[in-house]
Amino acid sequence: MTERQPLSQQIAADLRRSILSGERAPGTLLPSEREPIEQYGTSKSTANKAIALLRAEGLLDTQFGRGTFVRKRPSVRRVSAARRHAEHRSSGKPIFDTMAIDQGQIPTRRMLQIGRDEIPVDAAFWLQAAPGDEVVIRKRLQLLDGEPAVISTSYYPLWVAAGSRLESPDALPEGPDELIESLGHRFVRGIEVFQARMPTPEEADLLQLPTGVPVVRMWDVDYDAEGRPLQVASDIYAADRHEFAYEWSEEDIKR
Repeated sequence: MTERQPLSQQIAADLRRSILSGERAPGTLLPSEREPIEQYGTSKSTANKAIALLRAEGLLDTQFGRGTFVRKRPSVRRVSAARRHAEHRSSGKPIFDTMAIDQGQIPTRRMLQIGRDEIPVDAAFWLQAAPGDEVVIRKRLQLLDGEPAVISTSYYPLWVAAGSRLESPDALPEGPDELIESLGHRFVRGIEVFQARMPTPEEADLLQLPTGVPVVRMWDVDYDAEGRPLQVASDIYAADRHEFAYEWSEEDIKR
């Protein structure tokens, strides 16, 4: 910290440190603006600027009539590994559900779109399709303990999904992977690609993200033995509600 640094940034840095260290726990009510005014010998305007900086970073949440709180950020860890994918696939439940339940959180979902539509350019690249081709799309908002956490959009080629329950508005209790395999297809390999960025206005609205919180987009592509994509998933994760880990073992690298 330098003497040239504006006082509002110094105050924000001190508060940030206390939040990230755990000194101020999630859900803690911040003291009134009077405290930083007296502690730093500054003005109400400067104190408010410091709070605004941390709110923009997604560390604080101001609730009308109640005050400003350290934002609660319960997270779920998403572990990637061939073995872990096999375990979840054999469980007959979506990976998101089983990981959330394993970590003590309740997963729910709200369907946003089901049916045939034109595939967007970015998804077409992964599905090896032409932009604008008709595909089956299943888009849903996934929640953890009732709070929005992931926007999941799955794209299926018609040669896989046409006439199947992938086009149905009904839930898929066995999960799409098991349904696709029941149609006679076999997953032989997959790839996950992660991209961190700021959310679009629609994404920020659906995920109820405060200003400053980024998202992590994961492309998850599954292929058959001929190298054809059976499904492409685009998952938009609220970055402050997720951790990402890659797991490997001696058994995995011998395969």
